[in-house]
Amino acid sequence: MPKAKTRADGLVERCRVINGKKRHFYGKTLKEVQAKIDAAIVEAAVCKEKGEPFIDVADAFWTKKEPTIRYGSRRGYYHKVEVAKEWFGGYGMREVTTTDINRQLMQMAAQGYAYKSIAGQKSVLSLIWQYWCAEMRGDCNPCTLLKLPQGLPQKKRRAPTDAEVSDVKAHTEGFGLCPAFMMYAGLRLGEVMGLQKKDLAGGEINVCKQVVWHNNHPEIEELKTDNAYRRVPILKPLQAALAGRLDGLPDEAFIFGGERPYTKSSYQNAWLQYCQDIGRAHDSGKRYKTGKKSKDGKVLYKTVMEPDFTAHQLRHEFASTLVQCQITPQVAKELMGHADILTTQRWYAEAKASAVDEATAILNAHFGS
Repeated sequence: MPKAKTRADGLVERCRVINGKKRHFYGKTLKEVQAKIDAAIVEAAVCKEKGEPFIDVADAFWTKKEPTIRYGSRRGYYHKVEVAKEWFGGYGMREVTTTDINRQLMQMAAQGYAYKSIAGQKSVLSLIWQYWCAEMRGDCNPCTLLKLPQGLPQKKRRAPTDAEVSDVKAHTEGFGLCPAFMMYAGLRLGEVMGLQKKDLAGGEINVCKQVVWHNNHPEIEELKTDNAYRRVPILKPLQAALAGRLDGLPDEAFIFGGERPYTKSSYQNAWLQYCQDIGRAHDSGKRYKTGKKSKDGKVLYKTVMEPDFTAHQLRHEFASTLVQCQITPQVAKELMGHADILTTQRWYAEAKASAVDEATAILNAHFGS
């Protein structure tokens, strides 16, 4: 056993190797130092049996992971890490079993969470255990053989109605150019906000960047995947909507914003105003105080209006149109900027009412012959 030595500051020091790591212990007396060594040995034995505390591993994982996550995804990741800490914060890594995790996911399902939310929570849990195995010499991952609960609801994005689509097509003036880019080119909102005049040339849209709002402020960022970088043809309806609109605009200017892209609030206000102008907004049921009072002293409130549909639903419409026009899956994948055509089919593309009517007529003719 190494001998104790007295330091210049009067403290007694002793070194011990515990679980393969050399550690230094200090105290005013040899008895105090030995007590610290004994406590560390017990703690190491417990840690070896139960694994490092889950909460410590989760914090270490997040410290390393956070800088690698895009701003727009960071909040969602952080929330899932915090949920995991609430579930298993009092356990060691080896104490948590597949059954424990499945029980928590089943509770999420019982509370009405959809497939994507539960799958995302499972994914983050698995990443925490992967980090433990790779960085802290862990030796198991209870998520490996875990299956998600059966029958989870999978919410699809609603396509705009035929009436909504007609209204958008009829109103491409002013801010209507923004929804036209989704309707006729299938661009994401961030991609539209990042468009500069120079990105429209030779009859094509060069999709090469996106705007991500950091709180309210626009920041230009790279696209999420290599497949998102693409060239999309400017179809005739979009050509008509663009006619003369960009004349006199500098090549570096953003189509929506000018020298800088729209802030988040500027976009939201413009979108709501557009939807109101075309008769596609509704009373949300929410109210806020105006800061004024009526003549009889009552507080006055203002109605909060909401758009009937979002810009992203028009990207959905573009995908549905690709399917209806029998564009091949590979070409559709390229136009939408997806890494996998299954993403397009699963979350966007669905049969339109007119296509169902057409199929009905064809089938009736077949069976009636």
